[in-house]
Amino acid sequence: MDINLILALFAGVILLLSLASSVLQRISLPGPVLALASGVLLGPAALGIIRIEDFGLPAGDLLEQTARVTLAVGLAGVALRLPHGYWRRSRRWVISVIALGMVAMFAVATGILWALLGVPFLVALTLGAVITPTDPVVTTPIVTGSLAKEKVPAGVRYDISSESGLNDGLGYLFVLLPVLLLTSPATAARELLTTVLLREVLGAALFGAVLGFVLGKLFVLAKDRGLMEESSYLGFLVPFSLLVLGAGKLLGTDAVLAVFVAAAVFGQVIPQQDENEEDSIEDAVNRFFLLPIFILLGLALPWEEWSALGLGVPVVLLAAVLLRRAVALALLRPFLRRIHDVPQTVFLGWFGPVGVSALFYATLAERMTGNQDIFIYSTLAITLSVIVHGISTAPFSAWLHRREAARSS
Repeated sequence: MDINLILALFAGVILLLSLASSVLQRISLPGPVLALASGVLLGPAALGIIRIEDFGLPAGDLLEQTARVTLAVGLAGVALRLPHGYWRRSRRWVISVIALGMVAMFAVATGILWALLGVPFLVALTLGAVITPTDPVVTTPIVTGSLAKEKVPAGVRYDISSESGLNDGLGYLFVLLPVLLLTSPATAARELLTTVLLREVLGAALFGAVLGFVLGKLFVLAKDRGLMEESSYLGFLVPFSLLVLGAGKLLGTDAVLAVFVAAAVFGQVIPQQDENEEDSIEDAVNRFFLLPIFILLGLALPWEEWSALGLGVPVVLLAAVLLRRAVALALLRPFLRRIHDVPQTVFLGWFGPVGVSALFYATLAERMTGNQDIFIYSTLAITLSVIVHGISTAPFSAWLHRREAARSS
């Protein structure tokens, strides 16, 4: 396959989606939905112009590494959207939705999958862990852009962003639990505590915090002394993400979590006015880096394996995706009464899409366990979530806006 054809097709799709991004978002056809559909159209399921094998790498490796890089850039963008003082003011939300919410989502998803999907418990546990985190990439149309700023209160957008960033990194801990039980049951508990929790997760948080603080101070120093031609995140966002991602992995940490923590600390160190000035540039960078993974996923969807699953499997997977979030937020309602009213809680309970983070963890789990069913079920759950959450963005945002307007009138 000619590399120029691949470049032209991918860039052409991104260009067309960017030209009409505002209109498409307002009619509930956000970028991830159409990028996924474009991959299906270009791939062997439709026109057959390009296949995932044409990239010259094993499909699993290509998807895992592309999802990893996409996730890093997306997480940095998410963290940098949060205003100064957010983490101190929102500690009730953060603690509730991470410490309790992730456990509840994990338990609900696993229970539904084990009871109704007919797979072994450890496979259900792995799938439940894969779809537990709220995806920061698929939530982008909900928290950024003209529609989101017009219809969705800032507090709701910030809380979705912070949660999706943190639980994506911490999802590694949940995924490694069943993976270790499948691959090395005799030493799973020890490895989970010493290697995964202490070194990879806590090490990532410490490394990310230190590096984010240092880079933030360097950014401010360079700007104040006139060393930078312009104080733009454009020259910082991508290399910042990839530096932390690569260095974090070399140190043996959960590099995805390290990226988010580093960007969160960086965003609190740099001046707030610079952050506000660069929102449009940051969103443009994110669109350029986030959409290609959905085109790739569209090329790689296992249609033949899906057709053998039967009609009940998509229903079960969609139920697991939707109910794990709704049930968790309902259980957390007593903790959230002072933060969000009922309409906002319903909105937050609906918008817990899975996407790039689930793809990353699915390919990681498949590689470590050798179980292809994890990829088959996970990609179907991702596809269903991207479509359902994508097409519901505009109407659900409009519903919340009407409820907020009625309450304030």
